[in-house]
Amino acid sequence: MTPFFEWREAPPADFAVIGDPVGHSLSPRMHAAALRALGLDRTYLAIRVPPGEVAACLARLAELGYAGVNCTVPHKAEALAACALADGFARRVGAVNTVRLPGREGTNTDGPGFLDTLRPLGIPDGSLALVLGAGGSARAVAAALQEAGFRLRLWNRTPERAEALAREVGLDAELSADPDPAGCALIVNTTSAGLQGASVGVDWGRAPADAVAYDLMYGDGPTPFLRDASSFGLRTVDGRPLLAAQGARSLEWWLGCRAPRREMLLSIGCTGEELG
Repeated sequence: MTPFFEWREAPPADFAVIGDPVGHSLSPRMHAAALRALGLDRTYLAIRVPPGEVAACLARLAELGYAGVNCTVPHKAEALAACALADGFARRVGAVNTVRLPGREGTNTDGPGFLDTLRPLGIPDGSLALVLGAGGSARAVAAALQEAGFRLRLWNRTPERAEALAREVGLDAELSADPDPAGCALIVNTTSAGLQGASVGVDWGRAPADAVAYDLMYGDGPTPFLRDASSFGLRTVDGRPLLAAQGARSLEWWLGCRAPRREMLLSIGCTGEELG
């Protein structure tokens, strides 16, 4: 469990991740390792923010001198609404995961960071990808996959939300009534079901033998999604490489320098080779 502050009680610092819950986040450990590697005496905290309070929190953190904030579940759409400026990709997907507090500028490093993590996996161009979920992370991942040339299949427990995702993000995607992995080279879980120990309900017996199961969540061990996929012999990836990739891009956007990606990966239990 990562120590965290309630936002009204947060002390002065330089950077933070905000979410609800946020005690599971490895971002403070990872960014502390990155700042040490860069020789910078700066601090990065975890701060819990209830839904509906993101704008007030960002205003308070700006008063305290914070330079940047990462936003995790469930705050990415709310963070976009709280920004004065946001780049084109963030506006397209309706989600901001990184805020530069001076000027309240927002960007989304989830999509580009996700593609960073795919390159070492050797998934063929033009492959079919199944994206599970319809929140801010799903929007960023699906849009990035389409831009990279993947074909898309979308599923959400509430079908109307998957339909809205495709329509609002402008995706040419198959909408599936079930989380069906048949024919998919990549199956991506963007839901937070793993945080509650729940399974998404994928019929892994229908997945190709060489498919990759990718869960954006991570924990002390395999998530239920990855545990189930592994039992069918599939390659699995948890959310730690993405955490490092999007975090590195956030740090580079805040500081204007190259992030120490290997050190960031090692600090969260990866081998250091996951980004190629």
